[in-house]
Amino acid sequence: MRILTTWVSLVLVLLVAGCATTTSVVLLDPGKQYPPTTSVRILLKPPDQPYVEIAKLESQGVPGEPETAVLEDARERAARIGADAIIVQESSRVYQPPIVAYDPWPPYLPWYYGRCYGYPYWFCPSPFVFGPYPYTLPGGNAYTVRSIAIRFK
Repeated sequence: MRILTTWVSLVLVLLVAGCATTTSVVLLDPGKQYPPTTSVRILLKPPDQPYVEIAKLESQGVPGEPETAVLEDARERAARIGADAIIVQESSRVYQPPIVAYDPWPPYLPWYYGRCYGYPYWFCPSPFVFGPYPYTLPGGNAYTVRSIAIRFK
């Protein structure tokens, strides 16, 4: 059971540490390709001038990341596909509590330098070297923004 808990903690730490805002893009007409644009406007309602919808975007942030960072990632992805603007359709948030994970590496391995601030285990002054070492991964609101990428006619 302890080995399973260690592996689950390791997977959680790697997933959370390796995550950043991700934006999924679905092109509405994959046959049409547009050159990348340099600036993309973020609109909260449809514009008055005529436009063509070119893609649907869904951006998901990590806990604790602000909504503005999620919108910036959506803007960058829209610029790559050639959009002039994105229309925000929906913005939602889900609170995710902090997670306590335990250090999975045995402290007696010669390549292990984590707990002792860069020193090998034999220099470590901590009396708790051989016990589990908890890490608290921060929680917070995780934002999801759904939008439509458009090009002006």
